[in-house]
Amino acid sequence: MGTIWAVTRHEASLCWGFMHRDVSMGMLPVPAFATASLLYRHATLFEMLTTIPKSFLLGFLFLYSFVVGNQICGVEEDRVNKPDRPIVAGMSSLNAARVRWAVLTALYVGYGSYLDVGIWTFMWVAISVAHNFLRLGDFGPTKDLCVGIGSIAQLTAAWTIGGSPHEIGWTWIKIIAIYVVFPISLQDLRDVPGDVATGRYTTPILMGDMPCRIYISLGVLISQSLLIRYCILEYRMDVSTVILSSVLALLAMTIIFRLFAFRDIKSDRISYRLYTLVYLIQPLSACITLR
Repeated sequence: MGTIWAVTRHEASLCWGFMHRDVSMGMLPVPAFATASLLYRHATLFEMLTTIPKSFLLGFLFLYSFVVGNQICGVEEDRVNKPDRPIVAGMSSLNAARVRWAVLTALYVGYGSYLDVGIWTFMWVAISVAHNFLRLGDFGPTKDLCVGIGSIAQLTAAWTIGGSPHEIGWTWIKIIAIYVVFPISLQDLRDVPGDVATGRYTTPILMGDMPCRIYISLGVLISQSLLIRYCILEYRMDVSTVILSSVLALLAMTIIFRLFAFRDIKSDRISYRLYTLVYLIQPLSACITLR
């Protein structure tokens, strides 16, 4: 029992080390958007209690399989920007991480096929391989596009699991994808030193610091304006959606303000956390709006 407990603790520690920076954007939106889909079609309590845990597991595998592959290919950058990550910190060897990635990817594809969302899980694996192993993640425009298309695969799978008509979910997904494709380069503002050291050309490096901040701000402003106008208030106008819209607008303005008022690495990390929080709030907003 002692050995089993030690192995379990070690695996949990490794899992957290690989995933903890990306849980709000990589894992939690899946059960959130699946719940919105369930609420839209007025699913029974039994359906919700059985479907939501399934979507949690899919979100977990979605994120875990990606971050392990990403960190296998980003060791040199992590030595500069994120030295606490498991491979750099010596918690996992590269060979062990490669085995972990292969197992997690197989589990993700198999589980997605079991849930009848195999096409979207295959799509995410293809994007992950292109982003990580084919090095598309080293060039700003292709990196941003990969993550944006990945959000479509993530949210479409979640909506499909919930069982509602595709066209309703697509109204939300396409606008949330705008929020991903254009402002996602905010994550690279904090990583410029490591990216320069390893020869990567992310969007902030290609555009320059101030033009990139303007570009990110426009992406945040436009995407949230579209979401509030066409997804939330056009569907439901009541106290809950007005408050929800106000919260999203306030968070968007806070991100934009911080981008120009606080321009050091530590501040950009906090701004990115706010960005991922807004990403999570968007599918949660669908739960409130489509209930």
